[in-house]
Amino acid sequence: MKPVAAALAMAMTAALSAQGASQLVVREVYLMGTRASLATYAGSRDTGLTALQSALTALERTEAELSTWRDSSAISTLNRQPIGTPWRATPSVCRLLDDIWRWHAATGGAFDPAIGQLLTAWDVHGEGAVPNAADQARAAKASGLARLAFDSTQCTATRLSDVAIDAGAFGKGEGLDRAAAVMGRDPWMIDLGGQVSAGGVTDEGWPVAIAHPRNRTTPHLRLTLLHGSLSTSGGSERDLTAGGTRVGHIFDPRTGRPASFAGSVTVWHERGLAADILSTALYVMGPDEGLQWAAAHQVAALYLIPEGSAVLARMTAAFQTAPGLTLSALE
Repeated sequence: MKPVAAALAMAMTAALSAQGASQLVVREVYLMGTRASLATYAGSRDTGLTALQSALTALERTEAELSTWRDSSAISTLNRQPIGTPWRATPSVCRLLDDIWRWHAATGGAFDPAIGQLLTAWDVHGEGAVPNAADQARAAKASGLARLAFDSTQCTATRLSDVAIDAGAFGKGEGLDRAAAVMGRDPWMIDLGGQVSAGGVTDEGWPVAIAHPRNRTTPHLRLTLLHGSLSTSGGSERDLTAGGTRVGHIFDPRTGRPASFAGSVTVWHERGLAADILSTALYVMGPDEGLQWAAAHQVAALYLIPEGSAVLARMTAAFQTAPGLTLSALE
């Protein structure tokens, strides 16, 4: 679900006076399967464009490395690696895989990106389908990080079955972290449609609106993001229906079926990768399990839960006090 960056140009222009002599520089591009907005305040347009180009290059390199839509990417190469033959990762991918395995363990398996065969069986990237029992069982047997052996000391991954990693729950977050690493002290913001990151030195921050869980075009919660990353996971944008069955694009790796929650969850974290992973894991867990887990791990999380025509907002204490966030208003 995309957090609606409310009236982006108008809102950022309204904050311009607070940035002194700096001017707002904005670029809009299409990458990582979405329309992305990159913005910064800088002393000159040329300086701002140079900074944004550095961030854009980092994002493009991340997409080239992780996208399963590109046959040449590292992840696609791993997904094609012969079973039983170790595949050696680059240093950047090795560090990412180490994070992936650690978050998988920390979330009790609620985050598990090795679900490519399940997504194929349910035709999640197509028109949606409900697999028969045999196809479902076959896909489940070829899914899960347990079917991959990762050696962090050698930076190798070995497929133990026809398992495939999908980058949908970590690719944007990793890209945002790499982009953040090349930005300077000037205020900046990157919106990847579903996840927003910000940084630099600023007192004003960037206005962000979290969409209504049933209507992504309607803002429901308004926030100001000072720094860090906000990631929202929900179903209203991409869920499909096949034979009267809802085929959600977010899967519960523990059951091998689409996650049953029908609302949304937003996570703030200093790291984009962590926010991306955690919003997916907490969506999979659902509000009851997820809020308990998030509170125990001091995760800044907000659930929007549809109840009839109303929406219930439930958040952890960490979300209310997150240092990079200011809660503006509920609709």
